[in-house]
Amino acid sequence: MKKLNVALVGCWHPHVPRYYPILQKREDTALTCVWDSTPTRGNEWAQKLGVPFVADYDELLKRPDVDAVCIVAETCRHAELMKKAAEAGKHIFTEKSFTVTTAEASEVRDAVKKSGVKFGIAYIRATTPAFVLGKKLMDAGLLGEVNMVRIRNGVDASKMNDLPPDWFDRTVSGGGAWIDLGCHQMYLMDWMLGEPLDISVNAINYYGRDVEDNVCATVKFRNGTLGVAESTCSTFYSPYMFEIYGRKGSYLCRIDAPESEIQMEAENLEKFRALLPGISLKEEIIGGTVSNASVNSLFGARAVVKVPVAKLPQGREPIELWLDEILYGKENPFDIDCGCRLTRLMEGGCKALEEKRTVKF
Repeated sequence: MKKLNVALVGCWHPHVPRYYPILQKREDTALTCVWDSTPTRGNEWAQKLGVPFVADYDELLKRPDVDAVCIVAETCRHAELMKKAAEAGKHIFTEKSFTVTTAEASEVRDAVKKSGVKFGIAYIRATTPAFVLGKKLMDAGLLGEVNMVRIRNGVDASKMNDLPPDWFDRTVSGGGAWIDLGCHQMYLMDWMLGEPLDISVNAINYYGRDVEDNVCATVKFRNGTLGVAESTCSTFYSPYMFEIYGRKGSYLCRIDAPESEIQMEAENLEKFRALLPGISLKEEIIGGTVSNASVNSLFGARAVVKVPVAKLPQGREPIELWLDEILYGKENPFDIDCGCRLTRLMEGGCKALEEKRTVKF
């Protein structure tokens, strides 16, 4: 079996441990070398992974044992690293954010399209089973016309000791809670809701750093949905929340909870069951008769369903979708155009925050 040889390009982002085990465990891939902008850090990772450290990125791209690159470097370096990789004919997988500016995104897109290399981006929540279920409910019409999506993502970065010193340097990272954590909300909303109309953002620098660490964005979409994205690096505990509200139902997911909850018109219960064959559900029917004795009954029969998240079909990691596209021609939905749309949303949010205004797309 011919293996796909992949170089780890950059060891800056804390998601490095998410990728190298996949590259080392798959029989059809091999992790062959490491590059990093900081030689000490790069050498440490190379020794840990048992592969050579290559100090010169241009030389790495010339190596015969490099077919593709997995970019986990500083956000500010993404554009240059990806353009050079594409021009060298190397397939590209990148951690988010894609690029800092839309101008950079267009340049990378042109280079990727011209070279024909395969591109993938780390839309990890778009393959998380509980999030995929939310989109399935929307696509099946079980929630009716969706008018609100709210996603909250937070970590206590002030207590984390696995972040590089320049994590909170805007010139390196491109931003704080908005750029790193807000990316997840924005690519999920792009994936679910489509074309944005405008964005407004507010934030505080709770710790007085160069970047924001507590932020809330609202995005209006052409389909009539309002998206609310909350991100924080400054709270003790912030469970990942994913909520979808529609005219006929709602979906409530807390990523650390064993069950997700769906509230919907009871007449759609059978259709919902068909989405999850073989999975045991907790179901309750509420109301159904117009009566002053119960406020719930005024809304008609309502089904409350709790879904065991651990039993949901497991999706493949975005990096595996990328590898399968290269090796076997399989579909990878998270392509270069996704990356460009994400940068458009993130740059719009940065402008809205900096200029204290609503930015139109």
